[in-house]
Amino acid sequence: MSVGQAVVTAEEFKQIAVETDGLVELVRGEVIEMSRPGAKHGYVCLNVGSELRGWARAGGHGRAVSNDAGIQTERDPDTIRGPDVYFIREERLHGGTLPDGWLEVPPDLCVEVLSPNDRWPDVIEKISEYFRLGVPEVWVLDPATHEVRAHLNAEGLPVVLRDGDTLTSDRLPGFECAVSELFEGC
Repeated sequence: MSVGQAVVTAEEFKQIAVETDGLVELVRGEVIEMSRPGAKHGYVCLNVGSELRGWARAGGHGRAVSNDAGIQTERDPDTIRGPDVYFIREERLHGGTLPDGWLEVPPDLCVEVLSPNDRWPDVIEKISEYFRLGVPEVWVLDPATHEVRAHLNAEGLPVVLRDGDTLTSDRLPGFECAVSELFEGC
């Protein structure tokens, strides 16, 4: 943030996000521009979102949300992040429905899909914010290497899965997906 620049609140950010086509995040009061990630990124986001949605709908487990829908990870100064996909159990949603704005409770899972412009320090910062918020599990999908890094806690190393492996989660009972399905066509 430059000297003299005002800290933006979550409320003020709502209008900024609308005016900028949503290609921004709010990080500790500073509006950060994001670049469009590209077709491969979007394809992998759709694949993982489709897998989560299919599992969630079949078992009435909750909602899978995509398209960088915001979640508030920090307050004062405010941070609004846009995970590529997230999942939240239905019973954690007020009235069983998603809010019109961003999510203000921690989802059960956040998914980040790497794009060519992502830098690992920034990705690790996001993962750390998700864990501090109370998100119990974070997946990072890498279309370039066809790897899924399943972060199961803030301290430990991620479980790395590749083509030929099956992605499961203790937090998502009954969910399973071949890693190759997530990157099929890439």
